[in-house]
Amino acid sequence: MNRKKYLFLLFSFSFSQLFAVDQVTWNQADQYLKKQDYLSAFKLSDKIIQTDPKDSFGWWLRLASSSQLASKKGKWPDECIKSANQHALLLPEEEASSLTTAVWCLNHDARYSEMVSLIPKVIPKAREKIGDGNYGSLINVLTVAFMKLNEREKAREFLYEGLSSLSGKDAAMNTGYNVGDLFIDSEITMDEREKWHELFQNNLFKEKLSNPLIPAIAWNTSLLTDEYVKKGKYNYAFDTISMLYPDMDAHVTTYWNFLRDQLFIKYKALQFRTKKLKEEPRRKLKMIFLVVPRTRFKEPLPNQLSSYGNMDSDLSEKDFSDLLLSFIYFRDSFEEVSKGIHWDYEVIRTNSEITSTNFRDESFRFVMQPSIESIQPALSKEILDQIKSSDGVIVVWPGVKQPGRVLITNGGGTEWNYGTDIDPEVRLTILSDSNKRIASGNHANHPIFIYHELFHVLEWAYHKSNFPKKDHPYQRRKEWPRDYQGNTEWDFYSETFNKRMMVEDQMDRLYWLGRKEGFYGIKVKEEKK
Repeated sequence: MNRKKYLFLLFSFSFSQLFAVDQVTWNQADQYLKKQDYLSAFKLSDKIIQTDPKDSFGWWLRLASSSQLASKKGKWPDECIKSANQHALLLPEEEASSLTTAVWCLNHDARYSEMVSLIPKVIPKAREKIGDGNYGSLINVLTVAFMKLNEREKAREFLYEGLSSLSGKDAAMNTGYNVGDLFIDSEITMDEREKWHELFQNNLFKEKLSNPLIPAIAWNTSLLTDEYVKKGKYNYAFDTISMLYPDMDAHVTTYWNFLRDQLFIKYKALQFRTKKLKEEPRRKLKMIFLVVPRTRFKEPLPNQLSSYGNMDSDLSEKDFSDLLLSFIYFRDSFEEVSKGIHWDYEVIRTNSEITSTNFRDESFRFVMQPSIESIQPALSKEILDQIKSSDGVIVVWPGVKQPGRVLITNGGGTEWNYGTDIDPEVRLTILSDSNKRIASGNHANHPIFIYHELFHVLEWAYHKSNFPKKDHPYQRRKEWPRDYQGNTEWDFYSETFNKRMMVEDQMDRLYWLGRKEGFYGIKVKEEKK
């Protein structure tokens, strides 16, 4: 409860005939609360209760003061809860509002089980007493309590009922703080996501840039869009993501650029995919997904990692399907931004293992990228011929086991010679990353992953162009050219495509099939001239 609420209750009590407290004591209590001198107010409540243990004003004052001191922990949460229960006994009609205060005090003490046990006594009864705004906050804090107890399905059920009761009212936004994480759960069914999508449509509040529900809305929208794409229902997917894009781009950006870029790329891809009038691609490129399903180290790990034990790993089908889905979004959005360069793809599965990595210690992270030469059994002539008939390869491997609180990057973008020194066949080569948690901020689960790794090679291809190229320049906004207007990683790439590469040559140099030399080799030669 906030201070205004306390003063409202205090004011209402002044006209009651139930209290034996005199006007002087009442005025003193009023002054303590106005000055936020809650310790003195608590001591005064002690005196009142000692005189009359059933004085409801004394217990109310004790509740009001101890609840404000509960954030200091110690004895105060218990004092608050005791006062709430006693006040509810003396004034049963105030039970819901008193126990609502107890919920907040329990929250300060992280006593989540006790918090949710009070739900039958406060929901929905407290709404009339505390008002819609406070009721929305109550729904929120109890939802988070379920999350802390790892009862995520119950958390969503409770939030759904609470948000539904406030739907369309400004107070609905109060339910949204810190609940976005609920909507990344893989076990959420498509039916449930569709139900949430319908509810969220009524709670966008587009006129308000900062809406605490946006993280929940954005994650549910993103993952429901994925479900439709997996089923080939592209029009449904486009309709779903169009709830947010393009109109609410600024709203999502205020939350997290990482998620914003994910949604924006999906929107661009689906906008292209659902065009009624499509032109034939002006160029077709081909990507091979080379699946190497196991990591099995044959040599000891580097000293920096030896304490973590075995780091062998196996590729899961979900990790692979996530990467394929990201590629589909990349493919369609890239055809849009490049005005007609289309990527076909083919999947080649092997029964091989990565047996060694190229290791770097970069202080803030370790880099362990697969050594293609270490693939065992080695790639057959048939597979190599298929690679040579393509423009690029995505090496899909499991990466390494990820120890807790240690950042190990397994992905990368480069070029690789699949021929010989005498007869080179250099191809774009993207190394998949270990599949990190979808909301971790890691690119492994993100449509921008392919762009990120491709761009490392495009920096070589367009090394003479006027845009920064060293050490992930998208991260340093001050280094961007003056004519760039965006702020995110996707903004940097898309503006570089549109304002540099497309202007320079319509990205016509972007192919590998038929080249004997990669862009890095060309760059080195040109820089020596």
